[in-house]
Amino acid sequence: MPVALVISPHADDAAAFCGATLAKFAQDGWRVILVRVTDDRKDSVSLSIEETIAQNAKELHDAAQILGVSEIVELGFETDVLADVPLGKIRERVVYLLRKFKPYAVFTFDPDGLYENNQDHVRVAQAVDEAFWVSCFDKHYPEHFAEGLEPFSVCERWYFARQLPEITHYEEISSSIERKISALCAQREMMRNTINQYRLQVKTWGKRVPWLDESFEGDMRSLIAMFVQEQAKATAVKAGWDPETSLAEAFRIVRFGDLEPLFQTMAVRFDESQ
Repeated sequence: MPVALVISPHADDAAAFCGATLAKFAQDGWRVILVRVTDDRKDSVSLSIEETIAQNAKELHDAAQILGVSEIVELGFETDVLADVPLGKIRERVVYLLRKFKPYAVFTFDPDGLYENNQDHVRVAQAVDEAFWVSCFDKHYPEHFAEGLEPFSVCERWYFARQLPEITHYEEISSSIERKISALCAQREMMRNTINQYRLQVKTWGKRVPWLDESFEGDMRSLIAMFVQEQAKATAVKAGWDPETSLAEAFRIVRFGDLEPLFQTMAVRFDESQ
């Protein structure tokens, strides 16, 4: 069974940026493992820190079940201050997980993503980007090998971002977009916190949007569905598809780079008996 490892700074990132694609992978028989780097202790409105941690963890598990995620790994770093954590500390944890789970594909934030204002996203992208090559070295973190682990390299990196520097792949998600919407709705506290940011901004503008208030206090599915569907339609248009019949998520997939044509010509099937 192929493994896809999703390395997400926060509870809602995986569903928001690649949830429909992950649901497709799970449906197709992949083992999808979700790594949450932070504890999201500040992502709520009017709850205590302890209540927020517990509620967001519960709702993450609910969302993961909807998407077909097999396992969740919690790294437990404090949210919104990853920029203050030594990069090597995060990188070591990622290297360990790469060696442990041996994923064929890793989904995470693009280290070259544009217009990213969340330093947790930036920090995770940097740490994972370094971990991709560090995990191959037997001189890096040799203490891992006492557990039976070994140097390992991921085959495919599926990068997402607020705006990718380059899109190399569009995933058609018409069959799984409802699961993405449901997964985001399951993370009610995270979504209420996001909606409240817009409510506060609109208030400063001197106005109010009743739909935001209604979604904040009650059923938010229609608001989330509208946003997700419009985003997926816009991405489909970029792909050159008809948005009335196709929906999409976008990625920058990195594999062998300039060596891809050479490897495609020279590669032979690996014989595990050798």
